[in-house]
Amino acid sequence: MAHLGGIQGLIAGYIASPQGKEMIRNFLTSPEGQEAIDTYLSTPEGQEMGKLLLAKALDNLDLPTHLRDEIRVALQKREE
Repeated sequence: MAHLGGIQGLIAGYIASPQGKEMIRNFLTSPEGQEAIDTYLSTPEGQEMGKLLLAKALDNLDLPTHLRDEIRVALQKREE
């Protein structure tokens, strides 16, 4: 990971901490967090970020290779 200074470093450090991870998990699983995710993903910027996150998730989840490939092919077809 690139070295982050100032406020970015503080935020990255907090997010990586056990307390930060718990705070994020609690927010994302709350009704408010779910609404925020839905709202963001309905925007063009949110769509692009969702694709980036999904690609990273596919690379790091313990899924069979064929399933990862099928998901990637399906996403590619939607873009065409």
